[in-house]
This record gives sequence, structure tokens and C-alpha cells, in this order.
Amino acid sequence: MEDSIAPILFMLVVGGVAGYLAGKIVKRISGMALAIGVAAFVIITLVYAGAFNVNIDSILTNASNVLGVLAPLGLVALVSSVPFVASFVAGLFIGYRRY
Repeated sequence: MEDSIAPILFMLVVGGVAGYLAGKIVKRISGMALAIGVAAFVIITLVYAGAFNVNIDSILTNASNVLGVLAPLGLVALVSSVPFVASFVAGLFIGYRRY
């Protein structure tokens, strides 16, 4: 039992700190949401007009390759990361709400 306490505690601390920092970043980026939305609209308009060439087939192939690697991990990886995810979500809320 004592052998499993240290890794779980480490995952809780790392998840909490990472969540806190992610919350701070999300809060800062949300202030720039309008500028990011306008930039995305301009890029999408330029792609539609033909000014940019986007290879959708290559993007879909790379995404399916990544999902093909991640899919076999499945439930074991999900269950083993529960302490990290829980502390990350808690840190995310704390980092976003902190003034």
C-alpha cells in the first residue's frame, strides 16, 4: 500500500499544478477571444476564396494515425489517470476563478 501512495500523490500534485496553470492560460486567452475569432474568420475566408491551399486528406490521414495509436490504450490508460485528471480539473477551476 505504501508503494502506491507516492506515485498517486505525485500525480495529484502535478495534475493540480498543471490544471492551475492551464486555468490561468485559459482565463488570459479568453480575453483575446474576439481577436482570435476575427483572425480565424479571415483565414477561413481566405481558404474559401482559394488564397490558401489546405490539404484536408493529409490532415485526416494524420488524425486517423494518431487515433490509431491512442485507441489501443483504451480503458487501462483512462483508469490509471483518474487521480491526475481529477486534480487537473480541480486546479483548472481554481486557476480560472483565482483573481
